[in-house]
Amino acid sequence: MKQKVSPGSGATPSLRPQTTAPPSVPPAPSLATRMAPPLRLPGAHFAVAGGFLLAGTLGLVWAAPDLARGSFGMPRVVAITHLFTLGWITTSIKGALYQFLPVALQTPIRSTRLAAAGLLLYAPGLALFVIGLILGRVPLALVGAALFGTALLAFVGNLAATLKRATQRNLTWWCLVGSATALASTVILGISLAGNLRWGYLGADRYLAVAVHLHVAIAGWVLLTIVGVAHRLLPMFLLAHGASEVPGKIAAILLSTGVAVLLAGHHALHPWLVWTIAALLGGGLVALLLQGALFFRHRRKPQLDPGMRLAACGLSLLGVALLIAPVHLASGLAAPRIATAYVVALLGGITLFVCGHYYKILPFLIWFHRFGPLVGKQQVPRVAELYAHRPAEVVVVAATAGILAMGLGILLAAQAVVRTGAALLLLGVSVLLIQMIHISRKRPL
Repeated sequence: MKQKVSPGSGATPSLRPQTTAPPSVPPAPSLATRMAPPLRLPGAHFAVAGGFLLAGTLGLVWAAPDLARGSFGMPRVVAITHLFTLGWITTSIKGALYQFLPVALQTPIRSTRLAAAGLLLYAPGLALFVIGLILGRVPLALVGAALFGTALLAFVGNLAATLKRATQRNLTWWCLVGSATALASTVILGISLAGNLRWGYLGADRYLAVAVHLHVAIAGWVLLTIVGVAHRLLPMFLLAHGASEVPGKIAAILLSTGVAVLLAGHHALHPWLVWTIAALLGGGLVALLLQGALFFRHRRKPQLDPGMRLAACGLSLLGVALLIAPVHLASGLAAPRIATAYVVALLGGITLFVCGHYYKILPFLIWFHRFGPLVGKQQVPRVAELYAHRPAEVVVVAATAGILAMGLGILLAAQAVVRTGAALLLLGVSVLLIQMIHISRKRPL
């Protein structure tokens, strides 16, 4: 019996008899285990994250004039930044962890009900917060912050309870302990900044508080999580064997130490301490990039699929952010466009890295839950056949070029270039989301 493929899907059915497990069956370790939650839990997080990504990208087109001026403190720029950091990146990480943790630590999520309830608070809370910032309605923003802040603390508690039950104390476990601590600290710092919207008690220290908040969130929560998860996922997706994992361990140590020193000394950041923290965090990012390069170098697949191309582009953009960082640190607020370009490169790199993993994780989950049980009973497509690769290549080119153009336009104060870059990114994101919707709707016939 042949499986029919919908027109335009780009999929080609496998024509070989499959009385045994076909090559599309992922080898252990994989992304699936009997302890994993139902598909609807990570799926709901991925759907919400996609909505925030689209809103954030539209916002970049709208806010191009502010970005070109380097006005990173404008309310709509702050709102758009949160659509990427909290809406896209954090929601995606949460969804991925709910699926990945039971595999990596052989421990189920402590409470899937709490995880689902948290999303019901988180999504509308973040939406209210963003709308409040854009409209200048501080009470609305504070209500939203209270909702999504509560949801994040509930997530941290759920994650901590899961980690406590785990018997494995590997690199993933230690990185997630550090990232959970950083996320809780990020929420506390965010509460202080949210209160400043109403009472203005930070005064001239507001920009310093924003910088501390951003770097604890990115280096502590996001990058530490990437270190802990990518050392399992990248070798699996690339079929990379034999690569040293020492750089990943160094990255975990340097990033966690840098964040700890930043949290401990952020009230008295003397220049020597600032550069020490920068060296620790920068060294951690260098080690992360080296670890990624080793995995790509040791891959068994000579041809990279679109997902891994996006991941590679994301890591490259993080390298660009690393090059801009010392100039930004030396210039401070005297060069706001450099600061803005640095944040665009940093968040743009993480955004592309996460986008790349969507092309690997979502097709696998759909295949595993809907097609896997039919192996040996009827013809089923391979995992990679659940989406068309040519449109995915458009995503790689458009999204990467868009972020690079935005950064260049900001440095040149060229509004037209910034808006063109944002439009290219919007094109890439739109194609990505359309493909993710098509993948999620794939079902056996």
